[in-house]
Amino acid sequence: GLTRPIRIKEPPKPKQVDRWTEKRALFGVYDNVGILGDFQIHPKNLIVGPKWLRGWRGNELQRCIRKKQVVGDRMFVEDYHKLSKRIRYLYRRFNRTGKHR
Repeated sequence: GLTRPIRIKEPPKPKQVDRWTEKRALFGVYDNVGILGDFQIHPKNLIVGPKWLRGWRGNELQRCIRKKQVVGDRMFVEDYHKLSKRIRYLYRRFNRTGKHR
């Protein structure tokens, strides 16, 4: 009988990759800490958050409320407005859904 023709797939086209994304650009930034600092400190210990968040635990709503209390008076108007909108949204969400209503 007749045989089916064999279908040959084309090789995939090369992808266009952005070599200077933030993740790639900052790869290995803290590698010299061990060399220069005699391996006394781990690089993860150099990355610290804001003062008002250190050693504090809580969900996003609690964090936003805390941020508004601590640095709200020093924020730009637009950022303050966005934070207030986020608090309103999260407040509604937490009170309308979940186990404890």
